[in-house]
Amino acid sequence: MKRLFALSLLLLLGNAFTQAMAQSPVAGEDYIEIPNGRPLAPAEGKVVVEEFFNYICPACNKFEPQFLAWSKQLPAYVRVDHVPAAFRKDFTPYAHAYYTAQIFGLAEETHQAAYDAIHMTRRLPAEGQMPNEKRVAEFYADYGADAQKFLATMQSFSVKSKVRRATEHMQRSKVRSTPSILINGRYLVLGNSFSERLRIARYLIEKEYAGLQLGKAQ
Repeated sequence: MKRLFALSLLLLLGNAFTQAMAQSPVAGEDYIEIPNGRPLAPAEGKVVVEEFFNYICPACNKFEPQFLAWSKQLPAYVRVDHVPAAFRKDFTPYAHAYYTAQIFGLAEETHQAAYDAIHMTRRLPAEGQMPNEKRVAEFYADYGADAQKFLATMQSFSVKSKVRRATEHMQRSKVRSTPSILINGRYLVLGNSFSERLRIARYLIEKEYAGLQLGKAQ
């Protein structure tokens, strides 16, 4: 009887271990490790979560509500940064617009509204349509920006430099599509669904934070 009990216990423990291993993300399958990776804007003592996006991207538009709800539940040692992608000609004006909105202090306030203006009201050009920077500037004017100044800033050397740095960062980080999530510059999240990506991302956040804490203790 004792032998049977021991065998049963071992079987139960073995099943529990197998399930735990199955739930833990695997490098190369669930995420890609980026050698010598670091965030575009590192934050000391924090884990930086970067979401690579573009307002014109339909998948990003669908992902944003889930990502926003998820990000609100993250601990204080996590900072979330949005990094606009400029893969194509029709992506570029919105990448410029995001960084310009940051300069004007409007990025957070207008983030969801920009998605809505493209995908719901059709006020702004959508994917495959002719880019129109003037219409983009007029959109931000509704939130207090001077349209002419906003347009001039979109076309400025400073903003172009920000977009170029973001593009170089994406290339180093092996980002090939949007939306994509990068954890502290070190782990590019994969996954077959949005919910799966967020689950993997949360695991990697804790993994990275544990590493930061261990480094402090040494």
